[in-house]
Amino acid sequence: MDPTLSGIRVLDLTRLLPGPYASWILASMGAEVLKVEGPSPGDYARAMPPHLGSVGAMFHVVNRGCRSLAIDLKKPEGRDLLLQLAPRFDVVFEQFRPGVMDRLGLGYEALRAVHPDVIFCSLSGYGQDGPLRDAAGHDLNYQAHAGTLWLGGLRDGAPPLPTVPHADLVGGINAVTAIVAALLRRERSGGGAHLDISMTDSVAALGAPFVAAWTGLGEQAWNRGDGLLGGGLANYAIYETKDGQHLAVGALEPKFFVRFATICGHPEWAQTPPLPGPWQEPLREQVAAAVKGKTRDEWEAALDGVDCCVTPVLTPGEAMDRPLFRERGLRAEPTAGATWVEYPLGPATEGAAPQHGEHTDAVIADELGLEADAIAALRAAGVLH
Repeated sequence: MDPTLSGIRVLDLTRLLPGPYASWILASMGAEVLKVEGPSPGDYARAMPPHLGSVGAMFHVVNRGCRSLAIDLKKPEGRDLLLQLAPRFDVVFEQFRPGVMDRLGLGYEALRAVHPDVIFCSLSGYGQDGPLRDAAGHDLNYQAHAGTLWLGGLRDGAPPLPTVPHADLVGGINAVTAIVAALLRRERSGGGAHLDISMTDSVAALGAPFVAAWTGLGEQAWNRGDGLLGGGLANYAIYETKDGQHLAVGALEPKFFVRFATICGHPEWAQTPPLPGPWQEPLREQVAAAVKGKTRDEWEAALDGVDCCVTPVLTPGEAMDRPLFRERGLRAEPTAGATWVEYPLGPATEGAAPQHGEHTDAVIADELGLEADAIAALRAAGVLH
């Protein structure tokens, strides 16, 4: 896919995962990203384990291909440098709590004064207004507040701790969507925008069909583990195999379940009503017993060529070793023994994650025209790092 955002420049003040994830997507689409970090240690994600080489794995993956400018925005000189840089970029992207950029003198109005067409994207936990605008939070809190965390898990159990932080990630994806839409609008009619993206709003909207189903039925009608996709059907569940591995049975449609039931030697299973109800539990026990009779590899061999929506549950390492992502050109080249899937909206992001402040001197010299002695003076004053 061609880099559709080639020529677009992003001044990225975000950190940890949500904002950098969005910037990774923008970079994969061809945008040039300049990561603005504070004094050492910069982005906290640099030090978060596990590590790939000298930096955290999460930091490495989503910050590859960008440049790093280390600057103290709490100093007036640092603020002035950013105000000088902003007109050279299409997008300014921040992830502080609401009000922080204004207190730094770098809010939307301040940036619009020097760059009328700036697209200023604010990504936060609960939004730029509303009763929780000033509250701290992380993905777990956003999902809990959105009602989507409750929906996970089985009957009579606690909601599971989500390993994949959906609120963080869908917040980042929504930021990308809003930025691209604002760029298109600016191209058509001119003018900038202040984009208010809330991670809680984003994950609540992501789960909107499921929240609507629950609120429409009420707690007495739908307990956790009873939904069509949440444990209420024996033909949409995860089962343990003979060797302690697992099989994902997603045979929702009757034609798929008929094929799976036939392979299991129980064509009568297909007569069970495909709706949650007391008839599902005995069916679940029978399916579990059948799946337990073979190892995962034996099941994979038995299911080879059978189109029935039943697949082995792979570890991340196994998933990366299978041909799917490699043949689609999405498997990243291994780094320190690790690999992953590149974002599927453009060419693979090239380069390593930048070292803290690796490009500070070059950025200040190239973008603002400062000489070496002026840069050295700013570094001596603690403005640059």
